[in-house]
Amino acid sequence: MLTPRQRQFLKAQAHPLKAHVHVGKSGLTEALGAELDVMLDSLELMKIKLNQNASGDLDALGAQLAAGVPGLEVVRTLGRTVLVYRASRTHPTQYPLP
Repeated sequence: MLTPRQRQFLKAQAHPLKAHVHVGKSGLTEALGAELDVMLDSLELMKIKLNQNASGDLDALGAQLAAGVPGLEVVRTLGRTVLVYRASRTHPTQYPLP
């Protein structure tokens, strides 16, 4: 569980990032969850964009992400973008939390 100070730090670090994943009309699939698991191991902090034709809402997507990817923390949702974080399991962290 992230503290408010840690969330603030991660939001500041994520400002220049672009969305790495776009969720389409099929929503969050098992294959997408597995790919996110691999991507988070190297990137740690990433933005996920919910496309206009996607079914479901942003809050449901955040809950599905947290349930589908072990250790994932939803940092923030803004508009149709979800900011997620998980510390790398194999590499030294790029974002040492305060």
